[in-house]
Amino acid sequence: MLISMTENEIVEIFKALSVKSRILIIKLIRDKKQCVNAITSKLDISQSAVSQHLKVLKDCNLVISDRYGSIVHYQLNKEKMNEFKKAIYELTGDEFSM
Repeated sequence: MLISMTENEIVEIFKALSVKSRILIIKLIRDKKQCVNAITSKLDISQSAVSQHLKVLKDCNLVISDRYGSIVHYQLNKEKMNEFKKAIYELTGDEFSM
């Protein structure tokens, strides 16, 4: 079995995705870069909570950021998400196709 991610990476991503707010954030940044204020305005959580959730997502490389002056925009790291999906398929013995 050729899992492209380590077991520890898989566990960390599962932990990161075990919080509903982080799932909602991923949905918001999946197709469009967003800043913390934009994410906060769409969710019923504080700006500091959004920042904490983004840090967890960044720590496991599911989110990447770009700085534009003093504003930071976040987007889903689709390459890492695809690696995670592939690892899940490999763990379950299913075929992976993109």
